[in-house]
Amino acid sequence: MDIKKVIAKYPRIHLTPLPTPLEFAPQLTKMLGGPKIYVKRDDLTAIAFGGNKTRKLEFLMADAVKQNADTVITLGGVQSNWVRQCVAAARKLGMDSVAVLEGEMPQVYQGNVLLDRIFGAQLIYDSNITQELEDQEIQGICPITSKVAESYRQRGKHPYLMPLGGATPLGNLGYISAVDELMYQMDEQGIHADYLIAGTGTGGTQAGIECGLRLANASAKMLGISVSHHTQPKEVEIAALCNTTMEFLGIHEQPFTPNDISVNYDYVGEGYGAAGGIFMCRLLISCRTRK
Repeated sequence: MDIKKVIAKYPRIHLTPLPTPLEFAPQLTKMLGGPKIYVKRDDLTAIAFGGNKTRKLEFLMADAVKQNADTVITLGGVQSNWVRQCVAAARKLGMDSVAVLEGEMPQVYQGNVLLDRIFGAQLIYDSNITQELEDQEIQGICPITSKVAESYRQRGKHPYLMPLGGATPLGNLGYISAVDELMYQMDEQGIHADYLIAGTGTGGTQAGIECGLRLANASAKMLGISVSHHTQPKEVEIAALCNTTMEFLGIHEQPFTPNDISVNYDYVGEGYGAAGGIFMCRLLISCRTRK
């Protein structure tokens, strides 16, 4: 299936130069004793020091502009990469931003929280957000951010709710498109991917890649490395998100099941943003040379 044609139907604001590089990692390959490992350098996206969320925001911010929004409202951890890129994109497009951060106000502003402030975001700290409430936000019920949005409407503003992590069918278009980009790069370099490996939090990036691989009829398998604790298996959530995304695109393929999704939970640290956890590149690719 022509992914470019599928994606072209949806408004998009280009926030970063693409494609990002696909680089061979010879030392990592040597250290692990093979197979050949390549890194898709989505850390080089251009919004606020980069990251995978920029691809999602190209579609989500386009929708916000289409709806004449002047304020974006979102939710995330105190050191959320998603929040950093979201509020930076809002500032780039001349919008105000509000972020509800799950935790207490830090005594010293550093890292992403410092950048959030530099980008002009209003930061609301809430240490009483449960996993259940967060799950509802991911599902689009939005018990937290909808209340904030209503207060802004009463001030005459036009808010747009940005889903946690951008994990929606619209946000997933970013990584469906990334798969198409990756397939072209691998073809140019004469390599074949056996596995794509990336961090998995809300599951949107993995869902986008899973859908992209199926649309591209690719043989590569996706493996997510869980970066946080969850109330239910991510395989269930990601399969459901994949199916919702395919329905959103009007594509009627065989439904995804949890058995189609692979997530490794062995490397979850003490908590989100806590020092000492695993460092995970956005997208590692286990490849072999095409013969």
